[in-house]
Parts: sequence; C-alpha cells; structure tokens
Amino acid sequence: MVNILVKDNIARFRMSCKVEKSGFLRYIIIFIRNKRSFPGKITMRKSMEQVIDDGDNSSRPPSCTEQVAFSIFRYFPYGGLQLDMMRMAQEFTSRNIRVVIYCMGYDIAGVPPGIEFRVIPVRSWSNHGKALDFQKKLAKELAKEKFLAHVAFNRLTPADWYFAADQPFVESVNRSFLEKMLPRYRTFAGMEKALFQAENDTRILCITQAQQKAFQRLYGTPDERIYQLPPGIDEKFASALELRKNRDELRRELGVGEEDILLVQVSSAFHTKGVDRSIAAVAALPENIRNRTRFLVIGRCRADAYIKFASRCGIGGQVIFAGGRSDVASLIAAADLMIHPARNEATGTVLLESLACGTPVLCSANCGFSPMVKEAGNPVLPRLFRQKIFNRTLMVLLSTPGKLADLQLEAENYGKNGDFYRRAKCAVDLITGCAK
Repeated sequence: MVNILVKDNIARFRMSCKVEKSGFLRYIIIFIRNKRSFPGKITMRKSMEQVIDDGDNSSRPPSCTEQVAFSIFRYFPYGGLQLDMMRMAQEFTSRNIRVVIYCMGYDIAGVPPGIEFRVIPVRSWSNHGKALDFQKKLAKELAKEKFLAHVAFNRLTPADWYFAADQPFVESVNRSFLEKMLPRYRTFAGMEKALFQAENDTRILCITQAQQKAFQRLYGTPDERIYQLPPGIDEKFASALELRKNRDELRRELGVGEEDILLVQVSSAFHTKGVDRSIAAVAALPENIRNRTRFLVIGRCRADAYIKFASRCGIGGQVIFAGGRSDVASLIAAADLMIHPARNEATGTVLLESLACGTPVLCSANCGFSPMVKEAGNPVLPRLFRQKIFNRTLMVLLSTPGKLADLQLEAENYGKNGDFYRRAKCAVDLITGCAK
C-alpha cells in the first residue's frame, strides 16, 4: 500500500515540477524570483562606477603587493562551489596576495581580511541575459587593473583559470530538442564551448578524471591545459571524536530520540541531488523502521514542493528541513547515515566530509567521488538509478543488526587515512607557479 502511495506521489511531484517550468508561467516565475534581491545586491539606480566603489569592503593589507581576481555569479554561504572559492581565497591571502571577487551579488556576514567583493550590476529579464551582461562588463573591469591572474568559478571568458566544479552543462540534464533551441540553453552551452574549445588558452582546474574525459570528448581541450586537483574539505571534519561531543545534544534539538535513526543529506540543489528520491525511500521503509526514522535535509534551497511531497507520502513530520547551517560538520557526525542519491554530481564533497567524520554513506554512482565511497566499504547504487533498488538497499542497511556500526567503522578507518584536504593549496600553487 505504501509503495503504491509513493509511486503516485512521485508522479504528482514530477508533474507539478513540469507545470512550474513550462511555457509562459515559467517566465513569470523566473521574473518573480529574479526580483528578490540578495542581501548584498545593489540597486540598478546606481551607476557602474558607484557600485564598484561601494563594493570596496576590505582594505588591502600593507604587505600585499599582488592581487588576484575571482569571478562568480553569486556568492552565498554553504554552497559547495562557494566554499571551494572561499578556501582558495583564504589560501591566497595567507600568502599575502589580495583577492578581489567580482559578482552580481553576495551574501556574507563578514568579509575576511584581504578579500574584497565588487558587485557588477546587470540588466536583463532572464538569467542567461544577466550572465552575458555580467561577462561583458567583467571584461571591462578586469582591464582597469593589473592582476596576477583571473580565476573564473562560472563559465566566463576571458579567464586565465577556470575552476570546473560541475559536469559539462550540455550533459548535465537530458533535454528535449525544443529545450535545446531555447535562448537559455544556447547561451550557457555557448559560454561553455568558448571556455573549453581548443582555440582558447584558459587553464582548467578539474576535480575528477571522469570530468576531464567528458570535457575533452566534447570540446577537444588539450591535455596541457587541464590540471587535476585533489579533494578539498575543511580540516575540522578530520576530528570525528571532537565533532561527536555534541551529538546527543544536537539530536535532542532536532527531536531525535535515543532509539531513532537519523538520516542526513546536504545539498543546495534539491532536485539535482535527489532529495525527492530520499523522501520516497524513507516513505517506503517498513512501518516499524519508518516510524523511528528521521530525515534531516541541510542546505539553502526552495523547500516548499519537497515539504508538500513529504506530507503526501505520509512522513511530513519526520523530514526536517534545516536550511543553511554553520554547524554542518557536527550535524553530519550526529547522523547515523548520509544518503545522497544524486542525479548529477561532479564530485560530492559532502560524501568525503561524511566519511572523514565517521558517518557511513549511501550514494549513487553518478557522484564523482563514489569510487572513494566504494573504497571505504560503503554501498553505492548503480549508475542507472532505480527507486526500488534504493528503497531496498536503505531498508537492508537500517534493518540488519550491526550493519550501520560496521559501516561506521569502515568510514572512520578510511577517513583517517584519506587525502581530503589539499585542494585549495594545490590550486593556489598551480596558479601562482604558472603566473610567475
């Protein structure tokens, strides 16, 4: 009965998503969303020069004689790409190199010393129009000053370096022929091609071998332009025992009982990372397990549709949407299992964060770091995703006595010996080395 209900709800959920994204209504929704400004966004009434000046939010330390430029569409806390960018920025400043970040808007409580955000205002009704306008104005701003290098964190040209956090845009989602004819697709696909094509000289910082192969297959990017980076997670994840000190307190705060099972998923893109799949799997658990299972979703994303979906599946009171949190490491350490059935995931840094602090992982093979999860002795779902397989695998893990404890031990052992922390240092070594 539960399986029938879940299937019906999945179909209704997908249909609601399709309706929201279709036709004229889609553009109305986009317009409304775009009108909601970020806390750091500057109004269009100001001139370009005024906005750039107002963005000067960090004084240059006296010892800094060089500066590097970063570019990103928007900065906000807790996004995977944004975290990577900030770690690199702080690595630069630790070497007395100032960082200037150009963006359309940003949301940050306090800007670290040696880092400056400069907002470039853009004018367009659409996101792809804003991206083109930002790229055009960015080039003019970069020409006004001397930088050691320009590092792009979105697909922007010209750039000296591009940090490739995602899979190729043209392969990220299965799109219909009509969708590929739309201006949005053609714009972002064109920006990606301009960046990776053999005629360009931008150096690429890749984070998985599979990612590199995909870009080279599509665009013929020469080997000498591509550099592989190791994983890069925060070193605070290395101390599992320290992180678990507040485990019981955090679980009580979340309303999780001593005998309850706490599942966790960390994401700022719920559909791409498969949060709906996770909700369906929890709803499909046998009643005796389902009633004592809580599912914690951490991340800044629109949750309304997923809250409704969980309610329709009958587990609305067991799914906790925590939003963006600064104590992610402690929350992961407080969980019994991380689930991550992503549709598309270039790496899956949260998987290594989970292993590093001793929390076992169940993920899909679509994650770039899934081979490392398998090396750790933790389960990986087939690349061709089937909800029934996910449901059954989760049920076996939660119902088999001692299974989670065994996986936790495997995760802890792997986490102690993993090379998870050097990405920012290696990236800055490459950028500064090539610049000199």
